[in-house]
Amino acid sequence: MKSEPEEVLKSLIDQNIKSICNIQENSMRGTNEHLFSRGVIKRFWKAIDYGIEGGKRLRGILVFAAAEAVSKKEYFSLTTEEKKCLLDSATAIECVHAFSLVHDDLPVMDNDKLRRGKNTLHIEYDEATALLVGDALQTLGTEVLCSSGTFPERRFKLISVLSRATGASGMASGQMIDICAINKKLEKTDLEIMHKYKTGALLEAAVSMGYLAMNITHEDSRARSMRSFMSRLGVAFQVVDDILDASGTVKLTGKETGRDKILNKPNFVDLLGIEPAKEYAGECLDSALGALEKFGEEADFLRYVANRLVKRSF
Repeated sequence: MKSEPEEVLKSLIDQNIKSICNIQENSMRGTNEHLFSRGVIKRFWKAIDYGIEGGKRLRGILVFAAAEAVSKKEYFSLTTEEKKCLLDSATAIECVHAFSLVHDDLPVMDNDKLRRGKNTLHIEYDEATALLVGDALQTLGTEVLCSSGTFPERRFKLISVLSRATGASGMASGQMIDICAINKKLEKTDLEIMHKYKTGALLEAAVSMGYLAMNITHEDSRARSMRSFMSRLGVAFQVVDDILDASGTVKLTGKETGRDKILNKPNFVDLLGIEPAKEYAGECLDSALGALEKFGEEADFLRYVANRLVKRSF
């Protein structure tokens, strides 16, 4: 595969996050003469770092992969301005994803104790800090996309897509359905709708941000294929999440397993059974890959990432 190795792209995102956080923290140095404020702000930035560190950066990598598929250009062959726009897009979506995890783990939501193989943020710090860290990470995503004056129209579209995926038209509504579905039995269609918003909206935003960063419009046939690809892949991703929650291990997932059963949440394993759920995930993956038929080898990295997302355990 000609594409840059996944670990190289992950490292680029991690470095950009660290750089941006350092710049933001250093901009608050005016508080250094006030010992109490200095201590509070230093602790807060440590908590922000804790909330965003770790993870596979799969959503950010999806941004890179989608950009390569539509532009037929690998990251390091792009202009400096294009690379900056694309890396900021991948970084922004990872900030927003981290925010969603921090809030989702709170006691008022799922009350999870482990995330990415370590204590969840509210356990490591406290609930109030976790709430504010989530708020900070969500807005940091927008700040990242506003960090350069190059390609202002593209960046406006990127902010629009990410905001829509995060708010009432995306994750927030999905989480609301998730909360209200506890102790209820959902039909397959309702279950897919819930995850279309809760999980799928941000995944679809990832591929949309990839093509928008390359100045491809939503109306372009390549963009439509990308969204079709992601709509089915998003379902497959969630089915596998449910399978891993039911049969995986903490070592494999980095978080507590069996939580759906404990919280009595509707899920694909309860609805279909483990083996049929695995088959359904495979069918959704095949359908997603079918949407990329018009692409040649320029979409091989995207196909690779799709398989990585779905075949995490089997």
